[in-house]
Amino acid sequence: MFEALDETKPQSVRYLVLELENGEFVHLVSQDGDGLTGLAAFKAFSADHAGRRSTPLARSPAKIVGNYRMLAGEVVPA
Repeated sequence: MFEALDETKPQSVRYLVLELENGEFVHLVSQDGDGLTGLAAFKAFSADHAGRRSTPLARSPAKIVGNYRMLAGEVVPA
């Protein structure tokens, strides 16, 4: 994913992946349009996603409460 993002450089996408101590991954995505989900690499990554998960997928919208130099550029709270 990161290689594809580096190659295509979609300006409307912000993407961060964290690995927790217990081996779970947290993906943080901000995008306008389909900048991330339109990539062939994302489609390939998500095609067999269910087979790689050990727990059910949990998606949740989030609101930025505060930002200190974590996110690049101006941040407008939701």
